[in-house]
Amino acid sequence: MSDHSPRRVPPTYVTEKSERRAQLAAQLEASADRLCDYQDRLHAGINSMKPIELERLMDEYRAEQIRYDRIDHELQALEEPKKTKEYIEFRRVYQQNKGNKIKY
Repeated sequence: MSDHSPRRVPPTYVTEKSERRAQLAAQLEASADRLCDYQDRLHAGINSMKPIELERLMDEYRAEQIRYDRIDHELQALEEPKKTKEYIEFRRVYQQNKGNKIKY
């Protein structure tokens, strides 16, 4: 059952590659800003924090790092071409060898 609270906004799906790239770039920049904020908070208050607060902050920092890496990976996948020269050559050789097989 889906939650229809006013705080939950359903995601809008982008079909254009350039729009998705721009959306990911904005998300990546926001995530990088949050990572910098977490680093500043960790460096500033590492001696004054209670262990449980430090652990919670480290967990949030690690989750943000994972989010940043996933967004960066998706953005890199959008940037590189789908059919590289190696893939095209592999398919050409595969098709050529497929025709040479003995059919019983």
